[in-house]
Amino acid sequence: MIGQTFSIIRLGAAALVASALLLAQTDSVPEAQRARELIRHLGGAELEKERVRIKSVSSGIGGDAIVEAQLLMAFRFKRDKDGWRVAEIRLGDRQWEDLELITEAVKREKIRRTVALIEQLARSLETFRRQQGRYVESEEIADLLDHLSPRYTGLPQRFDLWGTPLIYRGTASEYRLLSAGPDRKWQTKDDLVLENGQWRQLPN
Repeated sequence: MIGQTFSIIRLGAAALVASALLLAQTDSVPEAQRARELIRHLGGAELEKERVRIKSVSSGIGGDAIVEAQLLMAFRFKRDKDGWRVAEIRLGDRQWEDLELITEAVKREKIRRTVALIEQLARSLETFRRQQGRYVESEEIADLLDHLSPRYTGLPQRFDLWGTPLIYRGTASEYRLLSAGPDRKWQTKDDLVLENGQWRQLPN
């Protein structure tokens, strides 16, 4: 029931489906019981056993495992001038977490990892230039990675942490590496732009 300040929505077994990538500790996939325990305590949560139902466990790429699970969760809604919004999620007995804080933390971590990814590509590109006497001349990220992998980079990555393809623009003497950033839109204030080893734009 929705109150004047908040409501709690309890999702049924089919309401929320979460797919978790778990690093396999052996060559085989984790047992369903082990997978459930890992999900129950994900991010410091203390979910009750009956709130996590494992649907399937399968092998992933590179020794990982893909676990598809159904979660029974509780959310606290608050009403402001714009109407109802999801304010908190319950991760355990009396353990409520602010969704705005979680969202902001995830955003910052994705920015940090995308910055590290672009800088790694830039270092590989500089190594290429020192050995070849030029940068990769292309306007395609796939073409850049074809030139760099596997000699100059061992982990060719075409996408940023939001799943958007990176952009590369390079001539013999200069280059640009770009990510569309959190909003996944180009030419906005949260783009990440690296030019010739120097950051020209980073989100706040």
